[in-house]
Amino acid sequence: MLKRSKKLLAFALAFAGTFAASAAYAGPSVTVTFKNQATANAAYTIITSNESSTYANASPKPSTTVQPGIPNLYVVTSLISPDVNYANVRYKVGSKTCVFGTTFVNALQPGGYKIPQWNKSATASGGAICTATITSYNLTTYAWTVDFVMK
Repeated sequence: MLKRSKKLLAFALAFAGTFAASAAYAGPSVTVTFKNQATANAAYTIITSNESSTYANASPKPSTTVQPGIPNLYVVTSLISPDVNYANVRYKVGSKTCVFGTTFVNALQPGGYKIPQWNKSATASGGAICTATITSYNLTTYAWTVDFVMK
């Protein structure tokens, strides 16, 4: 019984260590707020691998349908590197499409220091009006918030 307990303890410690190590490599989180200002429901759609990774790294998961006037909020944390994170999402209302993106890179500069850089993008098609706005960022943790708006 003692051997079994020791094996179970060793397994539990190794398992916990794996998750602790993963957390240490996580990039800063981005809080995404999607605002549907169209007149019909917006459908969350995944086409690219970056959109798929965003969905996998989001908590809670983005709603597949977003009603007009009801924001959908979720947090995305990438496990790529402590110096990188991104969120890429796509929403459709009828024939209108908005593709949104936001990135963080703690860019290494000559001389060995890093400069944090936050970016956002919004690409419209089918007559959609899409805007992306970084509403805040934390210079200590590098976490940031972004609003994606579709009309």
